[in-house]
Amino acid sequence: MIVNINSKIRHKINLLCRLVLLFPLFALFASQALADDMRPASLTITATSNTNFDVVWKVPLRNGKKEPIQFALPDKSQQVGLTRKHIFNNAYIEYSSFQREDGLTGVMITIDGIERSTGDVLVRIIGTNQETFTTVLNVEKPNYLIKKMVSLSTFDTAITYTEIGIKHILIGLDHLLFVACLVYISGSRKKLFYTITGFTLAHSVTLFLAATNVMVIPIEPVEAVIALSIIFLAWEIAKNRQHSLSLRYPVLVSSSFGLLHGFGFAAVLSDIGLPESEKSLALLSFNIGVEIGQLLFVIALFLLVKLASSLYQWRRKKPLTLTMLRLPISYFCGITATLWFIERLTAF
Repeated sequence: MIVNINSKIRHKINLLCRLVLLFPLFALFASQALADDMRPASLTITATSNTNFDVVWKVPLRNGKKEPIQFALPDKSQQVGLTRKHIFNNAYIEYSSFQREDGLTGVMITIDGIERSTGDVLVRIIGTNQETFTTVLNVEKPNYLIKKMVSLSTFDTAITYTEIGIKHILIGLDHLLFVACLVYISGSRKKLFYTITGFTLAHSVTLFLAATNVMVIPIEPVEAVIALSIIFLAWEIAKNRQHSLSLRYPVLVSSSFGLLHGFGFAAVLSDIGLPESEKSLALLSFNIGVEIGQLLFVIALFLLVKLASSLYQWRRKKPLTLTMLRLPISYFCGITATLWFIERLTAF
């Protein structure tokens, strides 16, 4: 009996020591995730006449600081009036106006400093006849030449917003951790199907409501509660009480918190904007992109676990079970989400 007690104590001490040693890794991952949060910078250029256009430049604050990136226009673009700057909703926003003899045609948009940035810049261009074009600039594509103001075709709109949706979910590490926890608590393929379906339907509802301005909620508390939802699931995984409501009916958890995650998805879509002529198509395409990205992540997760299981069985001559992964998953997700939650509370 004493041997068993000492063995349990040693096991807990070893686990605690490992967590202490791994804490800097959790902090690094969380801080990197915060640096790579889902909110991209955005540049909206709106033509007010054949020669004049307004520019709105929005850069999210990362840990209270503005990323060192700035848009640049050709020398022939002359600024009219002063630049107005302010901080709103945890973002730095700049308003300015320009004049150019040829208007927007032939304007080369460049993002200076983007090679040091970890996020995308969403560029939205609106012509004099409300024709709208949206593109994404990043390290691989730091500039864009406006050849002629032509609205995206229906097909191009669908492809563009689907691509944005896929990228959006794959860089949204908080959403991915939540999905990873859902995969674990599901336990079976049948439960996983209902759980992911419930999450999808729930966040689709609030995404549509928020994107159409039917229901608008400030993003800061939403992001904090999203982190809290991961902490809740990590706690449920750590307790491992099979009779608990969360483990018996994971679809209830995924649907409830999915409503909040939809508002998080809508935050980025509000920065991108929707083309006036094809709002419904763009919104639907963005949501489809989110679902595709989510499916790709789940598949990748299964492949990763399969690979880890094969390696473990090869090394230890016994299979890797979900029970063995319970504490690593719960502690990793829980500690990371706790750091996010504390960080996001300070952003209010």
